Amino acid sequence: MYDLLVKGGTVLDRAQGISGKMDVAIAGGRVEAVEDTISDGKAKKTIDARGLIVSPGLIDIHTHVAWELVRLSIDPFVRCLLKGTTTAVDAGSTGELNYRGFEHYVIEASKTRILAFINIESLGMVEFADIKPGNTDQEWPSLLTRSKEKYAGMFISEENTERLIRDNPDKIVGIKWAHHGIKGMEKAREVGDSAGCRLMVENKFMPAAGVRLLKKGDIITHIFHDSFNANSGYVDGMCQDGTIPEEFFQMKKRGIIFDVGHGQGSFSWDVGELAFKEGLRPDTISSDLWSGNVKGPVYDLPTVMSKFLHLGMSLEDVFAAATSEAASAVGRRGKLGSLQPGRPADLAAFKIREGNFPMEDCYGEVRKMKRHIVPVHVVKGGELVLSNGKPVSS
Repeated sequence: MYDLLVKGGTVLDRAQGISGKMDVAIAGGRVEAVEDTISDGKAKKTIDARGLIVSPGLIDIHTHVAWELVRLSIDPFVRCLLKGTTTAVDAGSTGELNYRGFEHYVIEASKTRILAFINIESLGMVEFADIKPGNTDQEWPSLLTRSKEKYAGMFISEENTERLIRDNPDKIVGIKWAHHGIKGMEKAREVGDSAGCRLMVENKFMPAAGVRLLKKGDIITHIFHDSFNANSGYVDGMCQDGTIPEEFFQMKKRGIIFDVGHGQGSFSWDVGELAFKEGLRPDTISSDLWSGNVKGPVYDLPTVMSKFLHLGMSLEDVFAAATSEAASAVGRRGKLGSLQPGRPADLAAFKIREGNFPMEDCYGEVRKMKRHIVPVHVVKGGELVLSNGKPVSS
């Protein structure tokens, strides 16, 4: 007898090559069967998924979920799990000095599966909050870039960071470099090589200074930003003077993973449209959810996915970018991102709403999307946590 049967939905599971109507049976917190037809009589409870997209639980590889520990963070249950994101990867909210608190108070206590990129800066992103301008009320972070980054090394312990990564391979998936100077990225490269792990770096100091530090399997996030970098002195992302530098095409060929990382200031409709015209599409779709953007322009991962439907990605590619490809990007292919029997029963069912949905980027530009992905049911580890759009009380 199955615990739960999800019946009649259109299953999109790139890892198994499935794109069509299938039933999914769950027992003991695991996927038991994915078949054309499974009888209702074999299950204790059945979810009617007719007319819905049934997907492996979404994997958001760029979030900030050190809830109530680092003040930029959001609640991973409300903002992630209830939206269909069963695995949230924290992108550097904590560093080696405060990771242990994050692990104990958030990761181990959360219904949402949480993985982490550890920040190369030992304090992580403790200074950030939804305070404008600058998103902080602290002055000390300016030391990281002052006097040609003379003091940057004071905020980084290569030895402690490497040790933490080696001791926690089940939870820490790599190193995050963000916001500050190129010397921090250089140190991240050194520690990543020593620890044998991937980097996630922000699309800053590109193409010249940053490109040389990236290797196959590294992730470049905020790929479609169009913002001025005060540290470099110019708009230093993918689009420069209305064109895309050749280095970005070369990065794609080298196997560097292009990640969305929408965020509060890192997604431009114009840059996205230019990149799609030139054939540069994202490998993974992530939100960069934090306290400053949950009320817009990000809202949640399904909304970000909807923006890439509008840009021209297929439904199958959009869901793959937030499931199987995301799992691969953080070293969890074969473990997450698929409904293959035996895997954890992480699953979500979505309605594709049709209409005209005005949706903003980070710079005030608006496009009218024709489709909007909305979560209806969410299952985490075999437990139904969202049913017909409403949280299920435990």
